[in-house]
Amino acid sequence: MKTLVLLSLVLAVPALAAPAPVRLSGGKKAEDKLRRFVEQDLALKARLDEAARREEYYLAEARESDLRDAVSDTHNGDNLLTGLEKSVGDKRKDILSALPGMKPAAVPACRDLVACPNPELALDVADAAQLSDSVRRLVRPWMVLQQARGSEVELAPVDGPGDAAVSLRLKDLDAQPLIINVSPRLLGGFKVWLERPLFLAALYGRERDAILRSSR
Repeated sequence: MKTLVLLSLVLAVPALAAPAPVRLSGGKKAEDKLRRFVEQDLALKARLDEAARREEYYLAEARESDLRDAVSDTHNGDNLLTGLEKSVGDKRKDILSALPGMKPAAVPACRDLVACPNPELALDVADAAQLSDSVRRLVRPWMVLQQARGSEVELAPVDGPGDAAVSLRLKDLDAQPLIINVSPRLLGGFKVWLERPLFLAALYGRERDAILRSSR
Protein backbone atom coordinates (compact mmCIF):
# COMPACT_ATOMS: atom_id res chain seq x y z
CA MET A 1 0.00 0.00 0.00
CA LYS A 2 2.78 2.40 0.95
CA THR A 3 4.54 1.57 -2.32
CA LEU A 4 1.44 2.47 -4.31
CA VAL A 5 1.07 5.79 -2.47
CA LEU A 6 4.75 6.63 -3.05
CA LEU A 7 4.47 5.73 -6.74
CA SER A 8 1.42 7.95 -7.15
CA LEU A 9 3.30 10.88 -5.58
CA VAL A 10 6.30 10.37 -7.86
CA LEU A 11 4.09 10.25 -10.94
CA ALA A 12 2.34 13.43 -9.82
CA VAL A 13 5.58 15.48 -9.65
CA PRO A 14 5.84 16.36 -13.39
CA ALA A 15 2.29 17.70 -13.39
CA LEU A 16 3.00 19.81 -10.30
CA ALA A 17 6.29 21.05 -11.75
CA ALA A 18 4.59 22.63 -14.78
CA PRO A 19 3.02 25.94 -13.62
CA ALA A 20 -0.17 27.26 -15.18
CA PRO A 21 0.25 29.97 -17.84
CA VAL A 22 0.16 33.57 -16.60
CA ARG A 23 -2.97 35.35 -17.82
CA LEU A 24 -2.85 39.09 -18.50
CA SER A 25 -5.22 41.68 -19.86
CA GLY A 26 -4.21 45.31 -19.37
CA GLY A 27 -3.81 48.12 -16.88
CA LYS A 28 -1.45 48.65 -13.96
CA LYS A 29 -2.15 45.31 -12.29
CA ALA A 30 -1.41 43.46 -15.54
CA GLU A 31 1.80 45.49 -15.97
CA ASP A 32 2.91 44.51 -12.48
CA LYS A 33 2.03 40.88 -13.14
CA LEU A 34 3.94 40.95 -16.45
CA ARG A 35 7.00 42.42 -14.72
CA ARG A 36 6.91 39.77 -11.99
CA PHE A 37 6.58 36.98 -14.56
CA VAL A 38 9.52 38.19 -16.65
CA GLU A 39 11.76 38.91 -13.67
CA GLN A 40 10.82 36.06 -11.31
CA ASP A 41 9.70 33.03 -13.33
CA LEU A 42 12.47 30.52 -12.71
CA ALA A 43 12.18 28.76 -16.07
CA LEU A 44 12.29 32.04 -18.01
CA LYS A 45 15.19 33.33 -15.91
CA ALA A 46 17.06 30.13 -16.75
CA ARG A 47 16.43 30.72 -20.49
CA LEU A 48 17.72 34.31 -20.30
CA ASP A 49 20.73 33.27 -18.23
CA GLU A 50 21.54 30.58 -20.80
CA ALA A 51 21.36 33.18 -23.60
CA ALA A 52 23.73 35.42 -21.61
CA ARG A 53 26.20 32.54 -21.22
CA ARG A 54 26.09 31.89 -24.96
CA GLU A 55 26.79 35.57 -25.64
CA GLU A 56 29.88 35.39 -23.44
CA TYR A 57 30.98 32.21 -25.23
CA TYR A 58 30.61 33.87 -28.64
CA LEU A 59 32.65 36.84 -27.48
CA ALA A 60 35.37 34.56 -26.18
CA GLU A 61 35.42 32.68 -29.48
CA ALA A 62 35.56 35.94 -31.43
CA ARG A 63 38.61 37.07 -29.48
CA GLU A 64 40.46 34.01 -30.72
CA SER A 65 39.27 34.14 -34.32
CA ASP A 66 40.05 36.12 -37.43
CA LEU A 67 37.08 38.36 -36.60
CA ARG A 68 39.51 40.52 -34.64
CA ASP A 69 41.15 41.51 -37.92
CA ALA A 70 37.89 41.65 -39.88
CA VAL A 71 36.27 44.34 -37.70
CA SER A 72 37.67 47.71 -38.75
CA ASP A 73 35.92 49.96 -36.22
CA THR A 74 38.07 51.19 -33.34
CA HIS A 75 37.42 52.35 -29.81
CA ASN A 76 40.00 54.61 -28.07
CA GLY A 77 42.66 53.42 -30.51
CA ASP A 78 41.96 49.70 -29.93
CA ASN A 79 40.20 47.15 -32.05
CA LEU A 80 36.47 47.00 -31.28
CA LEU A 81 36.70 43.47 -29.92
CA THR A 82 39.62 44.47 -27.72
CA GLY A 83 37.51 47.32 -26.40
CA LEU A 84 34.70 44.90 -25.63
CA GLU A 85 37.15 42.57 -23.92
CA LYS A 86 38.43 45.32 -21.65
CA SER A 87 35.12 46.99 -20.88
CA VAL A 88 32.33 46.24 -18.43
CA GLY A 89 29.03 47.76 -17.36
CA ASP A 90 27.96 51.04 -18.95
CA LYS A 91 31.17 51.32 -20.97
CA ARG A 92 30.47 47.98 -22.64
CA LYS A 93 26.87 49.05 -23.35
CA ASP A 94 28.15 52.21 -25.06
CA ILE A 95 30.45 50.18 -27.34
CA LEU A 96 27.72 47.71 -28.26
CA SER A 97 25.15 50.44 -28.87
CA ALA A 98 27.51 51.92 -31.49
CA LEU A 99 27.32 48.75 -33.59
CA PRO A 100 25.05 48.92 -36.68
CA GLY A 101 21.50 47.99 -35.72
CA MET A 102 22.23 47.90 -31.99
CA LYS A 103 21.11 51.42 -31.05
CA PRO A 104 17.57 51.12 -29.66
CA ALA A 105 14.86 53.00 -31.50
CA ALA A 106 13.40 55.95 -29.63
CA VAL A 107 9.77 54.83 -29.57
CA PRO A 108 7.16 55.52 -26.90
CA ALA A 109 5.88 52.67 -24.77
CA CYS A 110 2.71 51.04 -26.10
CA ARG A 111 0.15 51.98 -23.44
CA ASP A 112 -3.13 51.99 -25.40
CA LEU A 113 -4.44 50.87 -28.77
CA VAL A 114 -4.70 54.36 -30.30
CA ALA A 115 -1.09 55.18 -29.43
CA CYS A 116 0.19 51.83 -30.65
CA PRO A 117 -0.43 51.52 -34.42
CA ASN A 118 2.30 48.92 -34.96
CA PRO A 119 3.60 46.27 -32.57
CA GLU A 120 7.30 45.95 -31.99
CA LEU A 121 8.36 42.61 -33.44
CA ALA A 122 12.14 42.68 -32.94
CA LEU A 123 14.56 44.57 -30.70
CA ASP A 124 18.34 44.88 -30.62
CA VAL A 125 19.64 44.68 -27.06
CA ALA A 126 23.16 45.68 -26.05
CA ASP A 127 23.30 44.01 -22.65
CA ALA A 128 21.79 40.99 -20.87
CA ALA A 129 20.44 43.32 -18.15
CA GLN A 130 18.01 44.72 -20.75
CA LEU A 131 16.51 41.38 -21.77
CA SER A 132 13.65 41.43 -19.26
CA ASP A 133 12.49 44.90 -20.37
CA SER A 134 12.77 43.88 -24.02
CA VAL A 135 10.55 40.83 -23.51
CA ARG A 136 7.98 43.06 -21.80
CA ARG A 137 8.07 45.51 -24.72
CA LEU A 138 7.28 42.74 -27.20
CA VAL A 139 4.44 41.39 -25.04
CA ARG A 140 2.82 44.75 -24.24
CA PRO A 141 1.15 45.54 -27.63
CA TRP A 142 -0.59 42.15 -27.59
CA MET A 143 -1.68 42.66 -24.00
CA VAL A 144 -3.16 46.06 -24.96
CA LEU A 145 -4.85 44.54 -28.03
CA GLN A 146 -6.40 41.73 -26.02
CA GLN A 147 -7.62 44.14 -23.34
CA ALA A 148 -9.39 46.15 -26.06
CA ARG A 149 -10.94 42.91 -27.34
CA GLY A 150 -12.15 42.05 -23.85
CA SER A 151 -9.80 39.09 -23.66
CA GLU A 152 -6.37 38.09 -22.33
CA VAL A 153 -2.93 36.80 -23.26
CA GLU A 154 -1.43 33.68 -21.74
CA LEU A 155 2.32 33.65 -21.11
CA ALA A 156 4.50 30.63 -20.45
CA PRO A 157 8.24 29.96 -20.68
CA VAL A 158 9.38 27.72 -23.52
CA ASP A 159 11.36 24.60 -22.64
CA GLY A 160 13.94 22.87 -24.80
CA PRO A 161 16.93 23.80 -26.97
CA GLY A 162 17.13 26.83 -29.22
CA ASP A 163 16.39 30.53 -28.86
CA ALA A 164 12.65 30.33 -28.04
CA ALA A 165 12.04 31.80 -24.57
CA VAL A 166 8.37 32.77 -24.18
CA SER A 167 5.10 31.47 -25.62
CA LEU A 168 2.33 34.07 -25.88
CA ARG A 169 -1.17 32.78 -26.59
CA LEU A 170 -3.95 35.15 -27.69
CA LYS A 171 -7.12 33.88 -26.05
CA ASP A 172 -10.33 33.90 -28.14
CA LEU A 173 -8.33 34.52 -31.32
CA ASP A 174 -7.67 31.87 -33.93
CA ALA A 175 -3.89 32.10 -34.10
CA GLN A 176 -0.99 29.93 -33.10
CA PRO A 177 0.91 31.01 -29.97
CA LEU A 178 3.41 33.81 -30.56
CA ILE A 179 7.01 32.78 -29.81
CA ILE A 180 9.51 35.29 -28.44
CA ASN A 181 13.13 34.33 -29.13
CA VAL A 182 16.31 35.61 -27.51
CA SER A 183 19.32 35.22 -29.83
CA PRO A 184 22.85 36.16 -28.71
CA ARG A 185 24.90 37.97 -31.36
CA LEU A 186 28.39 36.91 -32.33
CA LEU A 187 30.02 40.23 -31.41
CA GLY A 188 27.94 40.78 -28.28
CA GLY A 189 24.40 41.84 -27.52
CA PHE A 190 21.15 40.12 -28.40
CA LYS A 191 18.25 40.11 -30.80
CA VAL A 192 14.86 39.66 -29.09
CA TRP A 193 12.30 38.82 -31.74
CA LEU A 194 8.93 37.32 -32.57
CA GLU A 195 8.57 34.58 -35.15
CA ARG A 196 6.34 35.14 -38.22
CA PRO A 197 6.66 38.96 -38.17
CA LEU A 198 4.75 39.64 -41.41
CA PHE A 199 1.82 37.49 -40.31
CA LEU A 200 1.77 39.08 -36.86
CA ALA A 201 1.92 42.62 -38.23
CA ALA A 202 -1.08 41.87 -40.47
CA LEU A 203 -2.96 40.15 -37.63
CA TYR A 204 -2.40 43.04 -35.24
CA GLY A 205 -3.36 45.64 -37.83
CA ARG A 206 -6.56 43.82 -38.78
CA GLU A 207 -7.72 43.35 -35.18
CA ARG A 208 -6.75 46.88 -34.17
CA ASP A 209 -8.58 48.45 -37.11
CA ALA A 210 -11.71 46.40 -36.36
CA ILE A 211 -11.72 47.56 -32.73
CA LEU A 212 -11.18 51.23 -33.59
CA ARG A 213 -13.92 51.15 -36.25
CA SER A 214 -16.40 49.61 -33.84
CA SER A 215 -15.65 52.25 -31.20
CA ARG A 216 -16.46 55.21 -33.44
